Amino acid sequence: MIAKEFEDFLLTHLDNYLIPSDQLAIFIDSHKANHVVLLLTSNGYSRVPVLTKDKHYLGTISLTDIKRYQEEHNLQEWEMVNRDIRPMTSDVMETVEDNASLNEVMHKLVNNPFLPVVDSQGIFKGIITRKSILKAVNSLLHDFTHDYIIIPKTTGNSDH
Repeated sequence: MIAKEFEDFLLTHLDNYLIPSDQLAIFIDSHKANHVVLLLTSNGYSRVPVLTKDKHYLGTISLTDIKRYQEEHNLQEWEMVNRDIRPMTSDVMETVEDNASLNEVMHKLVNNPFLPVVDSQGIFKGIITRKSILKAVNSLLHDFTHDYIIIPKTTGNSDH
């Protein structure tokens, strides 16, 4: 459990954690594989969220996911051109709801570079990146004593 004072401090940076969906590269599940390969390659993104037309979160996609699908289905490059990316989308990455606790976010970010954030209906809201949380923790380590006084607990034994 995160100490209340630390959580309070980190939550003051809450607006900085979420990168809203309108500021992100995203794909719609009906986008074609060749288009996605081009954008992933040219922009250098390793993994991008995939949504339905009505903004429901489906998963993420990477070049590896596309190549794996192509190999599993024994498809040539020209056969990939008009394929929708939906069946290539990976749903392995964990998500958090927009009301998730800081503890849950921190726990899930250990194994993920970012977390897709959805509302209770599965509508995609954005992502929380490990980088944004680390920036907040860095701020905590440097600025916490501007607002708080740290006093060590006494052990009750003055012999030590």
